[in-house]
Amino acid sequence: MLLRIALACFSLGVVSAMAAPFPPFEELPERPELPAPLMMLNGDPVKTPEDWMTKRRPELKALFEHYVYGVAPAEAEIVVSETAPEQSVLGGKGRLKQVTIGFKNLPGADAPRIRLALFLPADAKGPVPVFLGLNKCGNYTVTDDPAVLHNDETWCHESCPKSEAEGRGLKKDFWCVPYLLERGYAFATFHESEIDPDKHDFTDGIHAAYPPAAGPAHRWGTIAAWSWGLRRCIDYLVTDPAIDAKGVCVIGHSRRGKAALLTAAFDDRVALVVPHQSGTGGMALSRNNDQETTERINRVFPHWFCDAFTWFDHQENRLPVDQHLLAAMVAPRLLFETVGLQDTWANYESSLKTLQAADPVFKFLGAPGLKGDGMLEGPVALGPETVGSVAQFRLDTKHTLTQDYWQGILDFADLRLP
Repeated sequence: MLLRIALACFSLGVVSAMAAPFPPFEELPERPELPAPLMMLNGDPVKTPEDWMTKRRPELKALFEHYVYGVAPAEAEIVVSETAPEQSVLGGKGRLKQVTIGFKNLPGADAPRIRLALFLPADAKGPVPVFLGLNKCGNYTVTDDPAVLHNDETWCHESCPKSEAEGRGLKKDFWCVPYLLERGYAFATFHESEIDPDKHDFTDGIHAAYPPAAGPAHRWGTIAAWSWGLRRCIDYLVTDPAIDAKGVCVIGHSRRGKAALLTAAFDDRVALVVPHQSGTGGMALSRNNDQETTERINRVFPHWFCDAFTWFDHQENRLPVDQHLLAAMVAPRLLFETVGLQDTWANYESSLKTLQAADPVFKFLGAPGLKGDGMLEGPVALGPETVGSVAQFRLDTKHTLTQDYWQGILDFADLRLP
């Protein structure tokens, strides 16, 4: 089976940071206050929803590419092939599709390819919404079903299992795939290293396949590369007849939560994003961050962002953007942030400020936005009177993902997905 998909421009796909002559660092003013969402960089007000969609939001994409994440290459035409025949899994609860996503302009045998595992409810009577997320150590870790293929050729993080026997199903209580299927949702995942290994090396993964789209300071980092890969998976998912194309949801934990948020900000096809415990560079503000600072994250993980982001180490107030503007780019779609009360490093109090500062844009575009202060401490019943289209959901956990989180996430999706 071979499927070729030519991509359209999805709102922001043709906007490049190279198109705007942004100020050099030395000319950026000190701004201890958060940049106003509804004001252009030059001070012009955003007066209408059309102004937001055609002027401010494209400007924000270019600003985030230029100063924070780096400039990714254009969308690529994908080539999809069947990796293994579709089969029943999880004791008959699900069906598993495994496909390989390649890129028409990268035909070489050594070119990066995504091996996507797509789990579908066995009893689905029609297209279903899907949750898409990166996994850290391989598709075979998300469930112990032996049908999920193990690829031992892909680079793995040093903390990943050293053998298939050790790793199969290791993260099944994290991803809770049977629970998602029981609730009527599909789940899709791929190993992050197939797009870009999580290490400070730009000679491997997708980086090696494309010439730089901008100058050295604005070269795309790993977070942007992962987001690019997630968007290529969406290119496939919206064509699969088993998937509701209006119900594409993206989730990510920690550093992968940063990539999930960036994906939803840049791609209108994402109906719901769940940045889970995403921290600095995700939902937490760079300004006044008393946990992981920009200096610390750039020093420890120099490959995650573009080099220009290091200009703001200890000088976050000179950033012309902050994370509330990335969250605002999701508007008027759905944003459900999930956090752990024991996970102070991810700075959930700062990320709540992010939601509150982004909220005016959601309401400006006609979405319900936040209800009250936007914070929900679970377990709690979710209803239209308690939660809008944006919320922060808290559980008393450490830095992890559990079925209790999934219950809140799916309750929100049941309530708010179209």
